[in-house]
Amino acid sequence: MAAPIVSADAASISALLLLADGRFPDGSHAHSFGMEAAVAMGRVHDPASLHRYIEARLWTTTRTDAAAAALAARGAHALDDIDAALTLRQPSPATRAASRSLGRSLVRTAARIWPGREPQLIDGRPPLQPIALGAVATLSGCGPLEAALCTTHAAAASLASAALRLLGLDPFSVAGVLADLRGPVAEVAGSIEGIASPTDLPTTSTPLAELDPELQATIEPRLFGS
Repeated sequence: MAAPIVSADAASISALLLLADGRFPDGSHAHSFGMEAAVAMGRVHDPASLHRYIEARLWTTTRTDAAAAALAARGAHALDDIDAALTLRQPSPATRAASRSLGRSLVRTAARIWPGREPQLIDGRPPLQPIALGAVATLSGCGPLEAALCTTHAAAASLASAALRLLGLDPFSVAGVLADLRGPVAEVAGSIEGIASPTDLPTTSTPLAELDPELQATIEPRLFGS
């Protein structure tokens, strides 16, 4: 049975949200997570299509990431095992490379805040970003629920921010999209509570979510690295 999810205090949650904020200098601002390709192909072009795209990503790739973050925060399994399971669920090399890069940045930040306690794999590599976030959540005093919620919130915010920059949408309209998605953001985070081991990580995705990061690598010039 999965360990109980413990709610953290407001200060701990604030610290975790700060680290996951797209404006934090961890490199995430340089990534659109496939949004640039979706915009280039015309699949995202206005607030309504942005809402649909983000909601689809929340229930697919983001749900998998949130589950991995929660497992890492729970601390019942080795980070290497969670990392290996999540790697298998990321068929796109571009997605894996971006996630590893962002994980490295988060580990570097953790080393500044909690010297000697930063997460890393046995071979010294940084974990993939969701796993690094889950481990950092523990350091900040948060639990699995907060790690999952922070992951879903950060994914929605990052995708929305990228679309805002790419399409020049009305910022208030984009903020409205995020406000409308607050229900799915919380629901996705809550839906992974029963996932108790790396082998239980969700495998749900969509072909375009995997193809967009690869397609984006072919776009020249492009605004984002991935």
